[in-house]
Amino acid sequence: MRRGGTAPSVLVLAVVAVLLAACTGEEEVTFGSAEVTSGPVVQTVAAAGTLQPADRTTVSAPSAGEIATLQVEDGDVVEAGDPLFALRSEALEQQLAQAESAVEAAELFAGTAGGAGLGLDVAPVVGALRAQLDAVLPPVLASLEDQVDALEATVTAVTAATQESGEATAAALRELADRLGGQLPEELDVDRELIAAPGADAVTVEVDTSDLEASLHDARQRLRGAQAEYRSASAQLGAVEADAQAQAAEAARTQEAATELQREQAEVAVAAVQDRLDELAVVAPADGVVELSRGGAAAAGGGAAALGGLDADLGALADSLGAGGPTAGAGGDVAGLLGGGAVTPDEGPPAVGVRVGAGQPILTIFDLDGFTVAAEVDELDVVEVAVGQRVVVLVDAFPDAELAGIVDHIAIEPRTAGVGGALYPVTVRLVDRPDDVSLRIGMTASVEIQVREVEGELVVPSGALLRRGGDEVVHVVRDGVARRVPVTVLALGDGTAAVRGDLEVGDTVVTSGVELLEDGQEVTLTSEEAATASTAPRAAASTDPRAAGPTGAPTAVAAVAVS
Repeated sequence: MRRGGTAPSVLVLAVVAVLLAACTGEEEVTFGSAEVTSGPVVQTVAAAGTLQPADRTTVSAPSAGEIATLQVEDGDVVEAGDPLFALRSEALEQQLAQAESAVEAAELFAGTAGGAGLGLDVAPVVGALRAQLDAVLPPVLASLEDQVDALEATVTAVTAATQESGEATAAALRELADRLGGQLPEELDVDRELIAAPGADAVTVEVDTSDLEASLHDARQRLRGAQAEYRSASAQLGAVEADAQAQAAEAARTQEAATELQREQAEVAVAAVQDRLDELAVVAPADGVVELSRGGAAAAGGGAAALGGLDADLGALADSLGAGGPTAGAGGDVAGLLGGGAVTPDEGPPAVGVRVGAGQPILTIFDLDGFTVAAEVDELDVVEVAVGQRVVVLVDAFPDAELAGIVDHIAIEPRTAGVGGALYPVTVRLVDRPDDVSLRIGMTASVEIQVREVEGELVVPSGALLRRGGDEVVHVVRDGVARRVPVTVLALGDGTAAVRGDLEVGDTVVTSGVELLEDGQEVTLTSEEAATASTAPRAAASTDPRAAGPTGAPTAVAAVAVS
């Protein structure tokens, strides 16, 4: 990890000479110093990464088949909706033919079965029963009606005859007997000899018509019963006929509904297969630059081909199982898994006439209008990284260019390194790119993520910081004595640190050799300037080799005599 940033140079003041007393002789020790300033300090987190396109879309074969047309080449610029390639699938064409045949069969069945109905036709049976009923009961009813009429006439005549007396009654009864074929009804209780041989006018005829009237009543009852039975039988036949007609109508409706459902299902199957055939004409799902997938003509003697012509069958099986859309990636068809009939990685790009498997990548569309950097940040630093932070991106191929970026995404799950701990993928989106910088996918880059920026605080060289007893301290030269002052580090920049403590702008702090100083040691400031001191940085080195260099501001040196 390298913490760096941009800050104004710390003003070089003088040389701090520390006089170390010893038992024998004097020794000259050199230290560096600088003046406390104020200004901005930016703390950064550095990480290595590679350039990636703003987006990429892999376009795959929607179904197993043969490439019929290929309308693009490597490097072609396409817009969403532009034609890319088209496939031809014999299996789907056969499925379409079968589905269309099913539709025709359903329509034909609907036409022929529309008026036929389903179930038993009872109309002939009902007609035969009605004919039999009409042939038997009406004559019986007519006979009963005649019998009733005759009995009614007899009763009427007898009643009229009995209104007379003597010979007149007898004469009337004889006349009735003549009308009835020579005999009176058996139901009449009358002296038949008297009637047959009429006597004087004084003859008295007694007639009892109760039996005759009883016979008339019985005849009427039989007639009414027969009529009721006739009506009941006719009603039952009518009900049977109506029920049969209702059942036939319901059966016809059921058959019509089933036929319509069958036709609709067949049409849905046709539409589904037609949709899959339409998908074989693949168009660009997004704008970008095309690069064909590598893998060309069908492999000879491999996988499914070596299994004795199973390639076509496996392709048909894959079709029947269904395939994803034109951007479906993983999966592929069974034939492709076995290696037969599909392009292989070492055979060049797809071409017309080549068989491909369902889900097999055909080309990729890259969005090169923007770039991102896929970086990996150490677990110790990622806690300070947040989405939206500004980033300086340095690309190895363009060492003089500093590109502006922004943190776009921080992975939740790390990629664990072998020894160095967990590394978290971080995506940096470039927001500014000079026209003369031609970026390419995969270029090596480094990022400096600005995790903290402090403005208007006290600024000291980072070399002035020293950790003592768990605290950060600096040594301030006051009245010829080095005083140890605790400070709070607010931000670590590129060789500078923003701090807060008992300091003022213009104070002189020791910047090199601070580990040799003790609190309260006397020092001598000289005006002699010497070469700039160089010390090792406090912070760890960056993974970017260009980040190496001085980490402190230039300081002056002097000779100090130590006894």
